[in-house]
Amino acid sequence: MKPFYKIPPTSPFFFLLSPFCLLLSSFCFLPFLLRSQPLSLPVCYEKTEKNYPLIQQLDLINLSEKYNLQNASRAWIPQLQLFGKASLQSDAPNFEMKELMGMPLPKPISVDVPKDQYQAYLQLNQVIWDGGQIRSAKKTIRAASEVQRKQNEVELYALRGRINELFFGIILYDSQIEQINVNLKELQRNLDKVVSYEELGFANVSDVDAVKVEQLTAEQHIIQLTTMREGFVAMLGAFMGEELAPNVVLQKPEMVLVQEINNRLELQLFDASIAMQEIQNTQILSKNMPKIGFFLQGGFARPGLNMFNKGDNFQPYAVGGVQLNWSFGNLYTNKNEKRMIENNISQIEVNRKVFLLNQSIQIKQQHAITEQYRKILTSDDEIIRMRENIYKASEAKTENGMMSVNDLMRDFNMEHAAKAQKIVHEVFYLKALYDLRNLYNN
Repeated sequence: MKPFYKIPPTSPFFFLLSPFCLLLSSFCFLPFLLRSQPLSLPVCYEKTEKNYPLIQQLDLINLSEKYNLQNASRAWIPQLQLFGKASLQSDAPNFEMKELMGMPLPKPISVDVPKDQYQAYLQLNQVIWDGGQIRSAKKTIRAASEVQRKQNEVELYALRGRINELFFGIILYDSQIEQINVNLKELQRNLDKVVSYEELGFANVSDVDAVKVEQLTAEQHIIQLTTMREGFVAMLGAFMGEELAPNVVLQKPEMVLVQEINNRLELQLFDASIAMQEIQNTQILSKNMPKIGFFLQGGFARPGLNMFNKGDNFQPYAVGGVQLNWSFGNLYTNKNEKRMIENNISQIEVNRKVFLLNQSIQIKQQHAITEQYRKILTSDDEIIRMRENIYKASEAKTENGMMSVNDLMRDFNMEHAAKAQKIVHEVFYLKALYDLRNLYNN
């Protein structure tokens, strides 16, 4: 069947469509290309911190800071208040004036203020100068939010130790599985030799079975390591928020040079906490300063401001002016509040010293572990070289009938164990270096 429409190669649309198809195909295969790239340790750090629920708290801290700063700024906005009052008093002014300065008045003036009085008014208050209280309140809000952010960063950074355990655990399993596969090839080579010896009458069935047992044992070991590796991969993926493939490839980290510069986030947290305490000193000063503001009051009252009007009627009125408010009650607690701030700063400094002491102990222990594996690695190559010589000699003796296959397998296992130990030591040494680097945060 012929297609309904076919673009001929001579058509200009053919040349336009070809690059388009290539571009489209590249985008289709891009996820597969990216997925095939090895997973590195820094990427694991980054994705874990982004996925961990604690990272959401950082946005909440920023929002809380924003709202609190807005509320503090709104103290400059004129404040409107509604008041109402009804009272009954035991006595009130009540008199009648018939003359003034000895001269009779044409009409007597009487004042009869009722004993039940009512008042309803709106008052507008505008702060003119608050003694720096709003400014210090904003500084305190920013300082408190910074402390919360630093605490959040410290808790997120602690995840790196757990990621190291999983990542280097997977690297260790990969290295062991790779070494066992190399040994399986060597075992297959030995099995072929022993089978040929059996055919020539120089070996028996038990010798063949001895090599096959070692093959099966190695394959069982691979199954165990693969199962444990899949468990570690699943846990690493859970931290990262991704479903990693069981056979995901990890990029083995390079040897790092640890710089002994203390960049721990806890030190920044201590500095931020002290800064917040010092800012609170400005709040104490601002509370003791006078406050100046403008007010405007308007409403209805009985009696009104003019008591010469008839007291039985509600009268509108308005009052405006400038008021001064200076409270001296804070002076009684001023000294103790400053002492409390000094005490809090002292506690923070003590916590800093405790942290630095514990960190120093951890660094010394980690240095000892790192040095231990470094020294062990210097002798691993020599042990492997001698084990290889022993195994080669055993092979020659076995071929000449001077050694049994069981003894050959024993020497083979000893060589395999030496190589396996070197793999473990290399991974542990690498992990120790990265753990040491995390202790410095560099």
